[in-house]
Amino acid sequence: MKTINPEGLSVIILAGEFAGQEGVCLGKAPEPGKWAVSPDGSDRVVYLEFETEFGILINKGQRPGRN
Repeated sequence: MKTINPEGLSVIILAGEFAGQEGVCLGKAPEPGKWAVSPDGSDRVVYLEFETEFGILINKGQRPGRN
């Protein structure tokens, strides 16, 4: 099974203060198993676990039902 690297990709935040918001994955965080994510419209960086606390956003900006 291929491992996905979310670095640089648009993401959807699933947990925490910014749950439900989009953002971008900046890369690995200093905490083991976490990634640095910057929520859109914020200057904050949060450390989240990939696939449980955030996931990759596919086809950002397309019309609903087209992705």
